[in-house]
Order: sequence, then structure tokens, then C-alpha cells
Amino acid sequence: MAADRQGRQVDDWRSPGGARPVKGFIDGLSKPVKAKVGAALAMLEELGNRLHLPHSRALGGGLFELRITHSEGPFRVVYCYLPGRRIVLLHAFVKRTREIPKSDLDLARARKPAGD
Repeated sequence: MAADRQGRQVDDWRSPGGARPVKGFIDGLSKPVKAKVGAALAMLEELGNRLHLPHSRALGGGLFELRITHSEGPFRVVYCYLPGRRIVLLHAFVKRTREIPKSDLDLARARKPAGD
């Protein structure tokens, strides 16, 4: 993923073995959904912490959700901010319940870099 004019960089989380589950999730989406996710990520790159509801919402503990609506969704991408104007996408999923499942939040928290 790339930096915008202001130097903000959005990247996806990678496991110690190099797996990229967020990228894999996005790559597996239909073409129309990928386009919507791409547009939402572009807004996140451009606006960073100025992106608010209905597109983004704080989840607490330094986690945020990018909210993408689509007839095949809704989709969520959980992310965090790091020093140096960096944003890391930690987890992505189809939201099937009113609240984000604890297991999805726990996974995102486990992937969040320590000390941030």
C-alpha cells in the first residue's frame, strides 16, 4: 500500500512467517466489493484520524474500524495508528452481528504492535 501526499502510509499486518491475512481477505472479495474497500482505504490514507462516522469509528484500546457497506457485506477492517503517520490494517471480516464479535477484537488486539 502507499503513502499519500502528506506522507501517511497504510499497510497490512504480516505474520512472522510473512502471511498477510488482511490482504488475503480483500483479494478474495468480489470485484465490486474490492472497489468499495479500495475507495475506503484511499479515504483512510487521505484523511487518517480525521475520518469519522459513518466511515470509521474508534473501538477503544487504540483500535479503529473502517466501515464498508455493500449488499454482500457489511465489511469491517480493524486498524491502528503507529508513529510516523503509519496505519496498520490488523484484521478484516464480514460483520454478521450487531456487535463486533469478541474473537475478532481479540485477534486484532493480538496483532497490534506492542506499546502502541
